[in-house]
Amino acid sequence: MRHLFLFCVILFSACEIPDAPLPGITGKAGELVVVMDEVYWKGPAGDTVFNSLTQDVYGLPQPEPMFNVVHIKSAAFTKIFQTHRNIVYVKIGADYKTSIDIVKDKWANPQVVAEIKAPSVEEFIAVFGANANKIIGHVLNAEEARTLKSYKAQINESLTSTLRDKHGLKVVMPKGYNLISDEEGFSWFRHDNKEISQNILVYSEPYTKANTFSKAGMVEVVSAKCQAHVPGPDPGTFMSLYTDYPPSFKETSINGVYASKIAGLWDVEGALMGGPFVCYAVLDPAETTVTYLHGFVFAPGKKKRNYLRQVDAILNSVVVQ
Repeated sequence: MRHLFLFCVILFSACEIPDAPLPGITGKAGELVVVMDEVYWKGPAGDTVFNSLTQDVYGLPQPEPMFNVVHIKSAAFTKIFQTHRNIVYVKIGADYKTSIDIVKDKWANPQVVAEIKAPSVEEFIAVFGANANKIIGHVLNAEEARTLKSYKAQINESLTSTLRDKHGLKVVMPKGYNLISDEEGFSWFRHDNKEISQNILVYSEPYTKANTFSKAGMVEVVSAKCQAHVPGPDPGTFMSLYTDYPPSFKETSINGVYASKIAGLWDVEGALMGGPFVCYAVLDPAETTVTYLHGFVFAPGKKKRNYLRQVDAILNSVVVQ
């Protein structure tokens, strides 16, 4: 019997116990937990972090922060908080060397954790300030990836076929969207419920103008297409860009393809309607056609940041074929 016991001990010692799978993430989209000692959070270091992560998102009709920040004291950062989707973990003290690490799936999946260490408050403020935009970018990319993962599990096969056959695009278009208008070179998809309306417009034109990928060129085309194809609630009313609030502009890329982007506010000429929009211009591989990927949200009385980010995620899933 003693020999049998020894055999069992040896057998179990030789077997590796597989790592337990990570738990799923917690927290709502747009939330971010900052772990920092209270003494630093209530001083210049905390102000630097909070002001950077809660800056207003440009292009929304009402002020909304980049993230909804929740502060957790270092001593209180227990397992219940470690599964949060987005975490900025700050360590300040003489024992630390200045560093920033972006870690994926540290305590949960799919999670992003930014670990920032510095030997002093001054060093921390300097390193965080120099890298705040990169940290924000990593978190926003993670949020977009989570949205698309959810959408890929509920693909609208009919609409994806329409986009492929008519516009030469591969798009992650989820169920819930419907085709509202289908004209020559123009398609309008919409997701509605009682409170909000999320919209995606896809339209194209020949690549013949020198200013196509400039801010002025995009505003010109988008304004014309909205007037021609997006009517308001009453006869003679139509969608337009609210240029009194100048759209932002930047050069970017979508799945490796160069794109220019504008974002800002839209309204309706002759009616009290409006909201945020984002639009990309991309060139086909043959460099003969420019396709515009245009998303906008109508959600009166509601916060719109997350709704626009959901639309933007769909636009950023596009592969030009």
